[in-house]
Amino acid sequence: MPPNHRRRGALGCLAAATSILLALGTPASADINPGGINENGQYVATPTPQNSDALSPTMKKAEGDVLVFVKFKGQGAYEQTQPDEVLHNKQEPVKKQGEATSIKDQVENQARQAAQDSGAEIRYTVHNTMRGAALHGDAEKIRSLAARDDVERITPIVAKKSMNAYSDIDSKAVQAWAESTGYTGKGVKIAVVDSGIDYTHTDFGGPGTKEAYEKAKTLTDLPDADSGLIDRSKVVGGIDLVGDDYNALDAGSTPKPDNNPLDCRPEGYGTGGHGTHVAGTAAGYGVNADGSTFRGDYSKLTENDLKNMKIGPGSAPEAQLLSIRVFGCQGSSNVVMQGLDRALDPNEDGDFSDRANIINLSLGSEFSPADDPDSAMVDSLAQQGILTVTAAGNANEFNGVGDTYSDSGSPANAASSISVANANGTMSVSDQLKIVSPENGIPLDIIDGTFRDFKFIDGDYSLNFPLDKAPADKLTGYVTLAPERNRDGCKPFTPEEAEKIKGKWVMLDWEVDYTYKVNCSSAERFDHVAQAGGTGVLLVLKDYPAQQGFGGNATIPGFRINTAFAADIKPYVEAGTFKVEANEAYKKATHIPTRLDFGLNSMSSRGQHGTEGFIKPDVAAPGVDIFSASVGQGTEGVYNTGTSMAAPHVSGIAAQVMQAHPDYTPAMVKAAIMNSADTDLTNNAGSKYAVDRMGSGFVNAKKAVNAKVLVYDEENPERVSLSFGVLEYPLDGEDHTVTRNIVVRNMDSVAHTYELSYQYGPEIPGSSPWVPPLVTVEPGETVKVPITFSTYTPFLEKTIDPTLEKEQTAMAYVNGQYQPIISGKRQYIASVSGRILLRDANQDDREELIRLPVHAAPKPISTMKVQGSEIQFENGKATETTVKLAGQDVNQGGYRSMMGAFELGAASPRIPTENLDLPSSQSMDLQYVGAASDAPALKAAGQNPNDGKIYFGISTWGIWDSMHPGRQLQVTLDTNRDGKPDYNLEVGPEKGLDYPLVKVWKANGDTWEITNRYPLNGAWGDTDTNIMDTNVMVLGVPLKDLGLTADTASSIDYAVSTNTWSNAKAGGDYVDATEKISFNPFAPKVWFEGESAGVPGLFADRNGGEVKVHRVEGEKPSALFLHLHNGTGDLSGQNGAAGERAQVVPLSEQQQSSLPGPSEPTESPKDSSLPGPSEPTESPKADTSLPK
Repeated sequence: MPPNHRRRGALGCLAAATSILLALGTPASADINPGGINENGQYVATPTPQNSDALSPTMKKAEGDVLVFVKFKGQGAYEQTQPDEVLHNKQEPVKKQGEATSIKDQVENQARQAAQDSGAEIRYTVHNTMRGAALHGDAEKIRSLAARDDVERITPIVAKKSMNAYSDIDSKAVQAWAESTGYTGKGVKIAVVDSGIDYTHTDFGGPGTKEAYEKAKTLTDLPDADSGLIDRSKVVGGIDLVGDDYNALDAGSTPKPDNNPLDCRPEGYGTGGHGTHVAGTAAGYGVNADGSTFRGDYSKLTENDLKNMKIGPGSAPEAQLLSIRVFGCQGSSNVVMQGLDRALDPNEDGDFSDRANIINLSLGSEFSPADDPDSAMVDSLAQQGILTVTAAGNANEFNGVGDTYSDSGSPANAASSISVANANGTMSVSDQLKIVSPENGIPLDIIDGTFRDFKFIDGDYSLNFPLDKAPADKLTGYVTLAPERNRDGCKPFTPEEAEKIKGKWVMLDWEVDYTYKVNCSSAERFDHVAQAGGTGVLLVLKDYPAQQGFGGNATIPGFRINTAFAADIKPYVEAGTFKVEANEAYKKATHIPTRLDFGLNSMSSRGQHGTEGFIKPDVAAPGVDIFSASVGQGTEGVYNTGTSMAAPHVSGIAAQVMQAHPDYTPAMVKAAIMNSADTDLTNNAGSKYAVDRMGSGFVNAKKAVNAKVLVYDEENPERVSLSFGVLEYPLDGEDHTVTRNIVVRNMDSVAHTYELSYQYGPEIPGSSPWVPPLVTVEPGETVKVPITFSTYTPFLEKTIDPTLEKEQTAMAYVNGQYQPIISGKRQYIASVSGRILLRDANQDDREELIRLPVHAAPKPISTMKVQGSEIQFENGKATETTVKLAGQDVNQGGYRSMMGAFELGAASPRIPTENLDLPSSQSMDLQYVGAASDAPALKAAGQNPNDGKIYFGISTWGIWDSMHPGRQLQVTLDTNRDGKPDYNLEVGPEKGLDYPLVKVWKANGDTWEITNRYPLNGAWGDTDTNIMDTNVMVLGVPLKDLGLTADTASSIDYAVSTNTWSNAKAGGDYVDATEKISFNPFAPKVWFEGESAGVPGLFADRNGGEVKVHRVEGEKPSALFLHLHNGTGDLSGQNGAAGERAQVVPLSEQQQSSLPGPSEPTESPKDSSLPGPSEPTESPKADTSLPK
C-alpha cells in the first residue's frame, strides 16, 4: 500500500477501495433507498428517509477499541445556570454552585451508567460548556448506547497538535500601556490551553532558578502562594489533564491528570516549552537585564527600556493566567475539548467566577473543515461570553508553504475566533559569522555616513550542518571567490579549480544575474564545494533577509549574507586575507532591520476564501523570532517563530480591550481589534496581501483599546468581516448586484460622522463594492449601512492576486535532504479583496481609520447541456450519431467552458447529511462515476491507440473549496482482472505545490511506488478548468502508465473511493465508495469525438457545438457529461435535483418524437480554432475590452 506520507495520518482510501474491489463490497450509501437512481443511472425524485440515529457514520463502522465522545442531551452548566447578562459580559457570574455541582454529578452518573452498560472506561467528562463523556472501549458495545434516551450523539475523538520586546513596539502595545491610561490587561484572565506553564520562571514572578523548577516537578498540585515557587497573582489556577508521558499518537497512551500544570523541559523537538513561550508572549511580566522580574510601572516604560530588557513583557503584562495543560512532552492531544470546558471552571467547584475571559489556542489541524467539533465548541464558548484567539497555522504539513488555499484549519476557522496570521515586525533576529581576519574587523558604512569596524557579519547559517557537534577546526577558514564560470557552484569544479578551493570557504552567488534565476539547490552547491575540498560556503543572496532558511549539507558549514556585505568584504576575499569563524553561540545573536517592514511570513497559512460564506484569518500580529520565556531555564528566553507566537500577542491585546471596555462582548472585542488593525502587509514588490491571507491588517493595540465605534457584518456579527462568498453569474450581459448591511455601532458619548470609502486590493474588471459616502451615528446608536457588490459579467476576467506565487515546486525529503519532485502553475480563484474605510469627518488626523475587510469571488458560469433526453441511434446496428450542445457558453478573460464525456460506470444516491461525520464530508459523497478513452479516436484517425489516455470523470453531491490534503479520492484499478489491485490513482497535492494532482501508484508485490504525477483535469492553473469551488473532476493518465496496450489489454476493473481527514481520524475507512466497474479502454461501449477544448480529454462546451457519439453495436449504456464551467445548482437531491454540472443521458435505439432539451440551441459561428490557455492577468486590469 502507498506509504503514510502525511504526518496527520493516511486517509486509508486505498485500503477501502482495495477491499471493495476484491470483495465487491457494498458502497457506503447502500443503506439508503437506492430508488433515487433509475435504470439509466439518472437521479429521480424520491423521498429521502431522515435518520435520527445518534451514531456518527464512522461510529457505525468502527471496530475494536475506540476512543469516543458521548454527548448527552441538555445545556452545559454555565449556560444553564447563568443569566444572559453574564453570558454577554454585563455582570459577574452568579453563585449557582449547588446547581452546577448537581449538573456535574448528573453527567458523571450518566457517564458511569454508560460505561457500565458498554463495558467501557471513562477517560473524562465535560459539563460546563456541554454535557458529555469520553469513553474508551469496544466499538460494538459502545454502539449500544445509542439506544439510551439521554444520548444525543456518539462520535470518535480526533487528535490535535500544537502548532517580545520588539513585538510590543511594533503593535503599539507599549503605547497602549503608556498613553491610554495604562491598560495592561489587569483583571482579565487568559487561559493558555497548551503544554502547561513554567510558573517558576521570573517572567511569571517565579524565583527563576532551575532548582525551583525541579522541585515544582515533584508536586501534584499547583503550589501555594507561600511556597516560594509561584506568583499566584499571575498564574491563578489551572489543571494538568494529561501528564508528561501522554501522546495521543501512541495508542497505548492514557492521560494521567493532576492539579499541577507545569510545562515540560523539552528534550529535542516536542510540544514541551510551547505553552510557557505562549504564556510569556501574552501576559509575562517581563524580565530585567539582571534576570529579575520587572515590577515597575508599565505606563512609564519607553521603547528603549523595552530593548534593554532581557525578556520584554507580554502584550497584557498584568493579565492573569490559567494554565490548562492538554499536551504531554511530545505529540498530539485528544483532550482539547475537555481543556476548553475546564476554562469555564478550572478548579471544577461549580463556581464560575474563576472562569477565563479569553482562551488562547496555539494549536490546530491543517485543512480541517470549518464544521470541525472543536470549532463548534469555540463558537459555543463565544455565545457564553468567552473569546477564543487562535493561530492561523504554519503550513507545517505543507512544507511551510503558507500560500496554500484553505491550509488554515480548525479551530482557526471557527467563525467567532480571532484567527491570527504571522507577520514580520520592523526588526528580526539574525545569526552572526565572526571575522577572524582582519583582526580588527572591517570598516562598514553606517546610516549616518560614519564608519566603524565590524567584527561580525549578519546573516543565517545553513540548517543541515551540526555546528554544535563540529570540532573547532571545521568551523574556521579563509574565504575565496568561486571561479567566474561557476559563480553559483551549480556545476562540479574542475581539478584546477579544486586546487584553489581546497581547505577554504567559497563565496557563491545564489542567483547569477538580476533575472533572479536559481539554477540548483543549496545541497548541490555544497556538495560540489565539498567534493572539491572546500571547507565551507559563504552564500550571497540578492534579496536578504530571506523568507525561508536554506539546507546546505551535513558535511560543511555555510552562511548566507546579502550583496551589500558581499561587496564590503570582496576586496579582503580577493586579497586572501578574509578569515571567518562559525559557532553555535553566534546563532540568533543580534537583531537587524527586516528587509520589508510589516511583511507576511511565508509560512503563515492562507485561510477560507468565501466558499463557506466567510474568510480567514482575521488579523496579523508579530510572530517571527519572538523571544519569550524558556521552560526550566529560570530567567532565560528562547526564540520561536510561528502563528503560535502571533496568537498570544493578540490574546494580550484582547485583554487590554476587555479591561478598557468590560461591557464588550467577544464579538465586540474582536471588532475593536480588527477595525483598528491599520497597517497593510506587503510583499517584496510592494503589493498588499489580500484579506484571506492576512485579515484586516497588522494589529494596533493603542487604537484597539480606544475603539468606541465598531463596524461589523450585520448578518454574521461574530465574523466581523463582510464576505459575499463565491458568486456564480451567467454571461447574460446584465449588471448583477447583491446588497449586505454592515453595522456601525457607536459606544461613545458623542456623535460621529464618517466618510466611507473602499480601499482596493486584488481586483476584477467589472466587479466592485459600492459604499455610501457618509454615515452619522449618535451616541449609543446603531446604524445599518448597505454595501452593494456589483458585477458586470461582460467584463469578468480571471485575474490573479499579485501576491500569489504563480508557480510552485513540491519538495520531498529524499536521502537526507529536500529535493524537488514536481513544479507547476498553482490553482487560484479571482477575487475582489479590500477594506471599507471610515474616516471621522470631524477629526484633523485623516489617517485615523476604522477598517472592515471585504471579499467576494465572482466568476462566470455556463449553462450548457447536451440537447435531448436520449442519445438516439437509428437502429440496433447503428454505431454512430451526433448530439448537439445548447445553452450559454463562456469564452472570455481566461475562462472557457469545457466538457468531459464518459461511459457511465456508477450512480450513487445522496447520503443524508445527518449520516455523515460532518456536513462538509458531502463534498466526498459520490454522485456519478464514468470512464473514457481517446484510444479509439486515435485509431480512427490512423494514429497509434497505445499513445492514448484513460480518463475518469467523477461528480459528487457537495462542492469542495479545493481538493486539498483534507480530502482524498482514489481510483483503484485491476488491469489484469485477477482480483488484485495493480494501480491506484490518488487525487491530492504534493507538499509545497497548491494544485491537485493525479498520482499514479503501482503495486510491486507488497509495496507501492509513485511512478508519475499529472495535473487534475489535465491542465495546470494557468488554464482555467474551474478546479475550485466545484463538484466535478477529471483524472487523466496515459494508458502506457498502466501497462495497457491494444495488443494485451481488454477490459479492466476499477473502483472509486473517497475520504476526508475528519472521517479518517475518526476511524472511517471511506466516506463513499463504488463497487467494481468494468471498462474496456480500447473498445469502450461508448466513445466520443468533438471539438477540443485545448486540454487533453476535454471538449469545447460551446453553444451550437456537436459531439459525435460512437458505440459498440447493440450496446445501450448511459453517457455521463461533465460540464466543468456550469454553475453548482441544487445538489439537495430533493425533487430530482442533482446540480447543473453532471448530466446523464441514456443511449436509445428507439426512434422517438423530438423532445426539447433544457434550452434550444442558438445559431453561432463554429470556431474550431479556440484560443490556447491564457496567462493569468495581473490585477488591476486596465483593459476591459470585450472579446469578439
